[in-house]
Amino acid sequence: MNSTFLGVIYFVGFSHALMLSLVLWRKSSAGSAGRLLAIIGLVIGYKLFEGAALFTGLFRWVPHAMDLLPGEVLVLGPLILAYVSKVTSASYFNHKYWPAHFLPAAALWLFNSPAVFTSGSNKIQMWENVLNASHNTYAPLFIFVLLLSIKAHLATYLWLSWRQINQFSIASRTLRADQSQQLLQQQRFIVIAFFVLEAIWVLLFLAQQFAQIGALGVVSDIWLLLVASMVLALGYIGLQQPDLVFSNEERKLTEQISASNKAQSDEKESSNVKYFHSSLPDSAALALSKELEDAIREQQLFLNEKLTLTDLAKATGIKAHTLSQVISQVMQSNFYKLINGFRIQYAVELIEQIDLQWSMERIAYESGFNNRVTFSKAFKEFMACTPSAYKKKFLEEGSKSNDQQQSN
Repeated sequence: MNSTFLGVIYFVGFSHALMLSLVLWRKSSAGSAGRLLAIIGLVIGYKLFEGAALFTGLFRWVPHAMDLLPGEVLVLGPLILAYVSKVTSASYFNHKYWPAHFLPAAALWLFNSPAVFTSGSNKIQMWENVLNASHNTYAPLFIFVLLLSIKAHLATYLWLSWRQINQFSIASRTLRADQSQQLLQQQRFIVIAFFVLEAIWVLLFLAQQFAQIGALGVVSDIWLLLVASMVLALGYIGLQQPDLVFSNEERKLTEQISASNKAQSDEKESSNVKYFHSSLPDSAALALSKELEDAIREQQLFLNEKLTLTDLAKATGIKAHTLSQVISQVMQSNFYKLINGFRIQYAVELIEQIDLQWSMERIAYESGFNNRVTFSKAFKEFMACTPSAYKKKFLEEGSKSNDQQQSN
């Protein structure tokens, strides 16, 4: 691939990473998960700048801006896990453990420091050698082991991140009625894609070293672009809800729900199993479900776009785990469907008010949804059509009814 063209692509990627990081930083509160995503964007942005400078020849004018962050995945792995831990209230990243997570990155930086603290002419020569080097050369044993160790380090952090995201993406419909599950599922896909991408690199690297297959050289120039696309996609997903964080109470509920699902799966053949460690009689559960429905309807709790299961527990005075049990056992539903069911009913009432000339976006917000996309998706799930299609059908039926009355 033409080096100049590749350099331009890297510059475009760098500009996107920088813009994304700045927007995430400004839209996120201090100490939030969004700020961590912004830092991740800056890390990948710097590596994209390095690629742009290398392939356009800019490194000859800014040699001291190069190679300041060797082995960037040693930083990206812990940062991604830190972001996921922040979102899920996991304990992986207590402040006292932060240095330990970044020790490998610090050690590699110290090992590489002679190349950083050297003259500009030496740096230019080093990058000239990198630019003109053949991709099909064999790596010395030390470099071979180092590269595989770096990839194993990243794989470990990606696996830990996936495990946390997967647990919460499954339980989120029981905890929240917003787009949290959708965002978590998208993030889970990105983490899996990132893991697969790195696994492909390892396979190509091993094929080059042991079977003289030079496929790695074909993709090496664009490899950072592929990695950057994964990381930036994670950032753009996070931008939809920069301060997405599950509370410690929600984390405990998630663990209980996971244990409950596992217990029911292990004992699904037993007709006596209704809920993990359940001591709630059917009559009491039925009474609580009626009380719950009345409270949601009378207090219009569903109009709170940030309503969670724990918020509902505080409003009704019923324990969150008991609410989850009642919604699942008696109502045969989950928190997401229950609350959005009330919201869609309310939205339908607004749509059917002919004198109310509100846009669908406003109806979405007035009904408790935080954006029109989530509203449209939920509306189609409950009503089997879009809000606009429902309104059009309602008006057409009303017009036909008026015509029939006039003809009679």
